[in-house]
Amino acid sequence: MRTTLRSLLVLGALVAAPAALRAQDVSDEDQPHPPGHWAINLTVGGSGLSIGNSARVNGLRINWSDYGLERVNGVNLTLWKPHKRLSGVINGAAIGVVGPGASEINGLAVGLAGTVTDRRMRGVSLAGLGVVSQGSITGIAVSGLGTVSQRTISGLAIAGLGAVAEGSVTGILVGGLGAVSQGHIHGLAVSGLGTVSQGGLTGVGVSGLAVVTQGDLKWLSIAGLATVAQGDITGFTASGLATVSQGRVAGVSLNGLALVTEGGFSGVGFAGAGFVSQGRVRGAAISVYRVEAPRLSGFSVAGYLKVWDFTGLGVGVYNRVRTQQTGLTIGIVNYARRLQGFQLGLINIAGNNRGLAKVLPIVNAHL
Repeated sequence: MRTTLRSLLVLGALVAAPAALRAQDVSDEDQPHPPGHWAINLTVGGSGLSIGNSARVNGLRINWSDYGLERVNGVNLTLWKPHKRLSGVINGAAIGVVGPGASEINGLAVGLAGTVTDRRMRGVSLAGLGVVSQGSITGIAVSGLGTVSQRTISGLAIAGLGAVAEGSVTGILVGGLGAVSQGHIHGLAVSGLGTVSQGGLTGVGVSGLAVVTQGDLKWLSIAGLATVAQGDITGFTASGLATVSQGRVAGVSLNGLALVTEGGFSGVGFAGAGFVSQGRVRGAAISVYRVEAPRLSGFSVAGYLKVWDFTGLGVGVYNRVRTQQTGLTIGIVNYARRLQGFQLGLINIAGNNRGLAKVLPIVNAHL
């Protein structure tokens, strides 16, 4: 499972992080000259219209490419991408033909290629290719290719390919290919290929291929192929192939092929081929082929029931209780090493009965 998680994380990062848009640290050798702040300022007291690379303005600022920006309160309009070393704070609207960039953008950011910040992006950010922040993203971020935060995402993040956060996500994360968080996801995460959270997922996870987490998965998970958790799964899961948990599964789980848990199961579980638990099962376990657990309390329907301790009602072709059966089994062949209850079937074997009563047709009982 770790290999699957690592592969999806790498895939998400590759498709969702347009390197050309990402702000990067540069050495002093990359900027031998301090920024020039030549500008035509039609302002009064610093407020009005500024044309050029002015450091500060309240109002409308129009510039070719930002370098050494300090603060704009109003509208900042640029024609080209910013200098590699991002700086300054834009409060209001940052609009770029190629794309705006600053240390912080608070308000509206629109870029034909991308919008970039190195500390924080807060408000509404729209980009043809990528919305990228080396800090956090708060609000709404929509991009054609990738929406990426090196810290947290709070709000709504949508990307045509990948929506990725290196920190936690609170809100809605949607990626055409991948929705990935290296922290915890609280809310809704939807992807065409993989929804991945290293820290756990609380809310709704939907993916065309797989929903994967190294932590706990709570509430709702729908995956075309598999739902996989290293922690517990609580709530409702539906997977075209399998649900796999290294912890405990509790709730309702519907699976086309298999349900596998190491920590036990509570609730209602269906698996087309195999329902396998290394811990105790409480509730209903249903499988076309096989249900296997050390202990099962409740209701089971399976072609082959294999348990060590069974309490409840079991219906199948072959019901095999290796230690204690308490209750009723119905099948073609029923076997219990120790029976406390009834067996209905073609062949009924009770190991704790004596003589001919050990093996009886139609009905066997021990009370």
